Amino acid sequence: MNTTVIIVSYESEHLIEQNIKSYDENTKIIVIENSENFSLKNKIERKYKNVEIILNKNYGFGQAANLGAKLTKTKNILFCSPDNFVEKDSINKLEKLSEKFNDKFNIFILSDENDCPVNVEKIKKTRGMLCFFIEKEIFLKLSGFDEKFFLYYEDADFLRRALKKKINIYQVPIKYSNKLGSHNKRFNHPVEVNRNWHLMWSKFYYKRKYYGYIYSFISTLPYLIRSLIRLMIYSKNPTQKEIYLARISGLYNSYILKEPWYRPKINQK
Repeated sequence: MNTTVIIVSYESEHLIEQNIKSYDENTKIIVIENSENFSLKNKIERKYKNVEIILNKNYGFGQAANLGAKLTKTKNILFCSPDNFVEKDSINKLEKLSEKFNDKFNIFILSDENDCPVNVEKIKKTRGMLCFFIEKEIFLKLSGFDEKFFLYYEDADFLRRALKKKINIYQVPIKYSNKLGSHNKRFNHPVEVNRNWHLMWSKFYYKRKYYGYIYSFISTLPYLIRSLIRLMIYSKNPTQKEIYLARISGLYNSYILKEPWYRPKINQK
């Protein structure tokens, strides 16, 4: 096989081994683990000779994915999150499909099992993508993901740049199933707070990158106002209050052009 699977994870130990088993044992897999989980590295690398675990400081999904791409030695890369499980023999199917396209496909986007086309469909508009197959050379030529995004919108931004460069992008009838949540459930609340902070920051940054500051400010003001109202409604609910404070903080920091500094507050004990 001429493909490496890159899985970016954060506290996803409960899913990693199950995910690895969904691939052929000859498939090269690189897991970029954005935490200092040495037990995961030791356990997985002892058990699976085709898997390499890279322990990485948490700079976000984009930076970790870019690191994985640079470490890859194969022609193709499949990016997929730890909570997305590809169908059986997916790598072989993707490589055979690329041969049919005479290697002029550039990017194949895999399909959610609940929304899978019958035939290959060409993508003409930017969108999100959870699992995608790409030539390493093309990925690096596009400079990979914008690492300013810590979380959210980095995939839409990447696809937008690819479309601008006239890259051939197709959604293919090769499926994955989503397990809805890649992190350990013990950390549900701090991860949810982190997601809300970065969702707001990334939403503004993405808009500002393509439409300018004024448009981005005006178009995100409703999110700020809604969050302020809900903060007052949930003022006596500490859990909900923290989430809406995170949304407000994420937007505020994007408005003042501050880097996305927030990180999940997880107690490992």
